[in-house]
Amino acid sequence: MRYHAEELRYERVRIFEKEAFFTCDRIQGDSVSEGLYQYEVRHDDDGFGNPVQIAKGILVNFYGSLLCRDKLEDEETQGSIYLSEEDWCWMSDRSITLDELLRKETKEHK
Repeated sequence: MRYHAEELRYERVRIFEKEAFFTCDRIQGDSVSEGLYQYEVRHDDDGFGNPVQIAKGILVNFYGSLLCRDKLEDEETQGSIYLSEEDWCWMSDRSITLDELLRKETKEHK
């Protein structure tokens, strides 16, 4: 099942030195705000919950969805990106709604 992006809660993560927003749920593509890029994340085969791949769509070992302000160029050109432990960092243990994220961003850029 896919959910509307604004109904979900997100955690801040850093991937490849870029801030992104992660949720454990699948997101409806047409519900993502303009200016954000949607990807899906696969976890390892061992079931430890380590993110190991980012792509436009993940069928097996789905870990969650990712929203980024910038395109992940390697995914765009190669179809997926494989992650090492150093590529993914949790930035916060507090979840936030997409509306809260976007409002906070607007305030910070004024």
